[in-house]
Amino acid sequence: MTRRVPSALLCLLLPLWMTLAPGQARAQQQDRILLSATNCVLELEKGVYHLWDHVRVESPGMLRISCDDLRASLPQDKAPGTSGPLPTGGKLQSLVASGGVVIELFQPGAGGTTNVVRAFGKQAEYGSQEEILILTGDPRIETASGTMIGTEALVYDLKSRTMRNRGSYRIELKADILKGSTLFNRGTNAPKPR
Repeated sequence: MTRRVPSALLCLLLPLWMTLAPGQARAQQQDRILLSATNCVLELEKGVYHLWDHVRVESPGMLRISCDDLRASLPQDKAPGTSGPLPTGGKLQSLVASGGVVIELFQPGAGGTTNVVRAFGKQAEYGSQEEILILTGDPRIETASGTMIGTEALVYDLKSRTMRNRGSYRIELKADILKGSTLFNRGTNAPKPR
């Protein structure tokens, strides 16, 4: 059964059904997920959610996504003795965002700080079992220490917080992360800018 739900109602219903954050500790920190889109279709029996046009997803302090189109699969368990489609606790199985994708992941850093990882691309795919985010279409990932720019795909492993590439890539590091190195902190013969 397919139901078309206005986006205002979506903001009230989906926080009951979705858990975007992997891991039990993160789920306990998260008290809500805010969603907005111009259009959406929820296939409640299948646990398939499709949002499009000006899609925004936010789990305050943890995750922010904006894109043109978002599809999520959240298989659901039904409450015993009910025949309706209301889920009792699905886990995000997969997510595909496309069209101008911008993702911000907020992660705890040293000394109580927050590290922000920003990911950009034409498409992003996430699988909950692997906890891996794959960016394609001019992919770029920005961290506090620099930027990784790929031609095919950039893969970000949320468990180990590591990035790798498919195809050629370029890394632009911020100079201050190497400030203690004598290799990169020496005089130069290069002409001085005028």
